[in-house]
Amino acid sequence: MNKKIITGLIVVVVLVGIDYYILANKKTPVQTIATPDPTINWQTKTNALFGFSFKYPAPFFAVNQEPKILVGDCNYGVFPQSCPNINNIVIGNQVASGGDVNAIKSNLSYPSYWKNPAGEKSTINNVPYCLYQNEDAAMMHEYNSYYYATVVGKECLVVNLNTSTTNCDVYLPIDGGDTEQQKNYDNCITTNKDQPNILSQIVSTFRFTNK
Repeated sequence: MNKKIITGLIVVVVLVGIDYYILANKKTPVQTIATPDPTINWQTKTNALFGFSFKYPAPFFAVNQEPKILVGDCNYGVFPQSCPNINNIVIGNQVASGGDVNAIKSNLSYPSYWKNPAGEKSTINNVPYCLYQNEDAAMMHEYNSYYYATVVGKECLVVNLNTSTTNCDVYLPIDGGDTEQQKNYDNCITTNKDQPNILSQIVSTFRFTNK
């Protein structure tokens, strides 16, 4: 066979082999889909002095129960090995909201006032916190007060979140064909179910700009 033909065939085979190798090892670009930020339209609560902020959906909290950032004296030296005592900060907050100071102090003196008297330690965005929680119930509602405390310098910074859930049995029994009652019941169930997730999202937005 003519040497030129043989050489040409070899070149063709080599080129085909190179093309096959390139195609076989070509990586398909990975398409990344951006996850929507559920907090993008939330309001922001800020304490400029300590460079702290967090976000929350305004409709989530009842009227006059908006989240608060509290700052006050505490036994900061025990933190983070132990949780600081924030009772005086809580008393000051409740008195400022119109509560009777003697009644508030009496309530806080009960060992069962706090669901977790020693505080529950956690780390949020690399910052240590202690969670104190108080529960109460009345008129087919359950009320929860959450206090996330951390220490900044020689003071405690406390985020106070107050929520309520409705006992959905208040909408029962549902008469046949009563679509409005059924809607209210379904909304109640959904709201109660979604509340822990929303609370978790709020807590995940805790930020110190200087840390």
